[in-house]
Amino acid sequence: MKKNGIIIGIIVVLGIIAIILISRNSNSSIKRELRDFAVEDTASVDRIFMVRKDNQQVILTRVGDHWMVNNRFVARADAVDNLLKTLNRIRVKSPVSNSMLDNAVRMLATRNTKVEVYNKKKLLKTIYVGGATQDQMGTFMILEGSSVPFIVDIPGFTGYLSTRFFIEEVSWRSTELFKYNFSDIKAITVVNESVPEKSFRLSSSGKNEYSITGIDGAALPGTLDTVGVRFYISQFEKVNFEFIADSAPQRLKDSLLAAKPYRKLSLEDHSGVTRKITAWLRPANGKLDTEGKPLIWDDERMWALIDDQSWVVIQFYVFNSLFANSNNFLIPVK
Repeated sequence: MKKNGIIIGIIVVLGIIAIILISRNSNSSIKRELRDFAVEDTASVDRIFMVRKDNQQVILTRVGDHWMVNNRFVARADAVDNLLKTLNRIRVKSPVSNSMLDNAVRMLATRNTKVEVYNKKKLLKTIYVGGATQDQMGTFMILEGSSVPFIVDIPGFTGYLSTRFFIEEVSWRSTELFKYNFSDIKAITVVNESVPEKSFRLSSSGKNEYSITGIDGAALPGTLDTVGVRFYISQFEKVNFEFIADSAPQRLKDSLLAAKPYRKLSLEDHSGVTRKITAWLRPANGKLDTEGKPLIWDDERMWALIDDQSWVVIQFYVFNSLFANSNNFLIPVK
């Protein structure tokens, strides 16, 4: 009897130890999942791939000091920064309650954005981002390989996070057109097809020496206004278009391509890369001038084509001084 009691006691003790070990392993597993949502070193991240269930996708890639969208366009720095901060700061707010579990799993299975985070082709993290909780104060997420969904948020932030993981290329694209240091610019060419003699090519040797010719290379009469040239070149430090217009009707694009442009501008840097923009006037569509008279052409905005591939709308306020004429830089010979 005493022997049986000892055996029972040992079994009980072993059972308690087993329960403790299982509990510890379970807690350790959950803690690891809680901890693993955040990307601690976002400075090392150089590629983010996001795809939805409908197969819409976007790739963000770090190239030097900026990011690219789908290896085609410069990405919005503010949007990328916001995404990286989100990946770094996300924390689990709470486990999903039993009453919400079925809905959360169903949502994550049918409506999610898969987010893959890389460093030098090494996959650091895969997160499935679902929708918002009913109170809009958290976001359902689950890590790949896990069967445990959580409600995730950013401490101190009120709202949900799924809108930060958007897929649309057009929303990621930067409106930046020209961003050059003064010394980077080798040549700027502006073509005025309505008055060809006012077209010009302005060149820089990189040693504060400048020259101006017609676009055919012929010398232009007059003395070059170096101060005016330097001010003109400095304006290309930061130039943005207003918004992307790739979704404009094809018939409009075809009609513009068949029409005479308002201006053509190309900028070549010292590395040999050239950026081009072609602009067309837009009909005023009933707009009036300051005296109340009908305008023929819109005096605020123009259509433009960047590098023969992207349609945008630009503002006269920003570009009128860039679409200069040759006489703006020449002091007449007396």
